[in-house]
Amino acid sequence: MSFNAIEAHGLTKHFSLTGTGGGRPLYHRLGGEVNKIRTALDNVSFTLKPGKALAVMGRNGSGKSTLLKVLAGVIDPSEGEAILRGQVGALLEVGAGAHPDLTGWENLRLVARLLHVPPDKREEYYERTASFSALGAKLDEPTRWYSAGQYARLGFSMAAMAPTDILLIDEALGAGDASFQLKCFDFFYAAKAQGRAFVMVSHATQVLKDLCDEGLVLNNGQAVYTGSIDKAIEHYDSIAFS
Repeated sequence: MSFNAIEAHGLTKHFSLTGTGGGRPLYHRLGGEVNKIRTALDNVSFTLKPGKALAVMGRNGSGKSTLLKVLAGVIDPSEGEAILRGQVGALLEVGAGAHPDLTGWENLRLVARLLHVPPDKREEYYERTASFSALGAKLDEPTRWYSAGQYARLGFSMAAMAPTDILLIDEALGAGDASFQLKCFDFFYAAKAQGRAFVMVSHATQVLKDLCDEGLVLNNGQAVYTGSIDKAIEHYDSIAFS
């Protein structure tokens, strides 16, 4: 396809370390000298075509989750622009969107509204999500009674089965047990073939190599490599093990 599903132009994000409460920030009270502004993203640019998956790699604190939050519209960039074409879904943490006091079915109905699933498509969405999660009668119980794996399966299924064109996933590729992970792999391959675009954050480089076409490596908020997934993993390994 000739158009881009995602275009990121010079994305920069600064966070202020200055306290806004009644007292002085802790680092001031302790007499420490800390910069008042921390730059989490520094002039990051990339494009992604429909039907492609981009792996975002980097050490902890390199800006990966901040990048996904900017793309998802959870936070605004300090500078730059992110253009996403189509309906966007995001799983920014395992189980995100599931309220512990609601049953699985009630969570499904809530998330369908939050994701703007059209009313005439909601029954199909419920059925597909219930089938994919394979939670069965567990969907009748409050999610606070779920195991960590069951909670992860519900959260991933709710995001994956939504009618989105772009899906942003942060450290959720290991959701559930081995059989569920295989199901997730099949989903990714089929969804990419249908033209959906993915941005994935994970430290599991073998999984990223299997699922992604391209890689973006971040270091201290800067994009130090953008290109093929194999070369991206090499760059990431050189940073991670240095």
